[in-house]
Amino acid sequence: MSHEDPSKTAGSVRFVTFGCKANQYDTQVLREALLRRGLIEVSGSAKAADQADLVVVNTCTVTAEAGRKARQLVRRIHRETPDAKIAITGCLAESEPEVLAELPGVEWVLGNGEAKAPVNFLRQIGHEVGPEELGIPAGITEFAGHKRAFLKIQDGCDKACAFCIIPKVRGKSQSRSADELCAEVGRLVQAGHVEVVLCGIHIGHWGLDIGSTFAELLRRLIEVKVLDEGGSPIEWRLRVSSIEATEVDDPMVRLMADRPDRIASHLHMPMQSGSDPVLKAMNRWYTVSEYLASCDRIRDRLDRPAFTADILVGFPGETDAHFAETLRTAERAGFTKIHVFPFSARPGTAAWDMKERVAPEDSRARRAALSEAASNWENAFRLSLDGAQDRVVLEGFAGLSGRYQRVSVDPADIEGVVPAAIDVRLRAHASADGVVKLQGVPTGSLAAAGQRP
Repeated sequence: MSHEDPSKTAGSVRFVTFGCKANQYDTQVLREALLRRGLIEVSGSAKAADQADLVVVNTCTVTAEAGRKARQLVRRIHRETPDAKIAITGCLAESEPEVLAELPGVEWVLGNGEAKAPVNFLRQIGHEVGPEELGIPAGITEFAGHKRAFLKIQDGCDKACAFCIIPKVRGKSQSRSADELCAEVGRLVQAGHVEVVLCGIHIGHWGLDIGSTFAELLRRLIEVKVLDEGGSPIEWRLRVSSIEATEVDDPMVRLMADRPDRIASHLHMPMQSGSDPVLKAMNRWYTVSEYLASCDRIRDRLDRPAFTADILVGFPGETDAHFAETLRTAERAGFTKIHVFPFSARPGTAAWDMKERVAPEDSRARRAALSEAASNWENAFRLSLDGAQDRVVLEGFAGLSGRYQRVSVDPADIEGVVPAAIDVRLRAHASADGVVKLQGVPTGSLAAAGQRP
């Protein structure tokens, strides 16, 4: 490690993360870098005597609300712990560094990219970095406190959606090497994580800058074999977090169909709108028919896959008729869950200057209508899963299935230590309030990783 005197670097640190899975991964990278140096992590609820000396706030700027909440929290942290030094990083640190630097208690404002690289981050906040630390493998060794681990495979985006500021604060798409990612998967599975979630800013573009493809990366990753202390293979799976529907190509679908044990049957495919005029105004690169064709092609090959999506309502120029088209398209796509977002104008985006703004009350009404419809579609999907087999990653006696559904398990069906994952047959039933719930009945041996004490 560093040749620095540990007594000068020891202390406590608190981490706060806003935003996406990529941000959560970045926080874990910084967490491991600081904890290796002897800092002790404390929570925001720590007693006064145990409050952090350093607070790292990893920010998001995807919406105006995300930025407001981050600034508000930084002010509160300073009020509650006036002696703590605050380091702000992430997308908001890229988009408004001068504003953040003026907040009380803020010592450092560090953006994305190289600013988040552990060596650079440590140097910026005053640590010396020795040659031993330079040799530490890239990435993370665990995802603290979770059975599921996030793995960031790329950063940045080459697209220019009218509503999105992220390309300006994350830069061009940059892929991590397949060898590096395979090694990191091995470490995470060895650490006890039975699901690895692939994430990034535009993961379907992984490989374009290094002469490869996302499907080729998937093929490499599913071949990673990890053995437990007894020499037996550890069972684990991958989940693809967010990928554009038109970028789920035939080689990728074949891998998912051939290896349902290794790749979760779930795809989060942002749609943003189900109306062609709105998609065009958003500067999206597909039509409704192209999106739906991708859904049909995937569904034809997989056994009851789960499709989830992001949809943005209230984009400038969106009419009631456009929104009605979005409702029809979403139903036709067969989404099992939808994250509905109201439009939020961001300075520096093409949409910032667009006229024909939708009234806030109309955006709220559309968000409520789409959310209600999505709940009904999710109930129908759960009913369709009755009798299906799946693997559930457990947190206690409930957890997440491969098809991204919350599944509970009867404690009486678990003998001994609760496993990290379990194979089940699903049973669907409607509760008194009409919500369909899923119960998992164990069908076979427990996942090997989950049998560890």
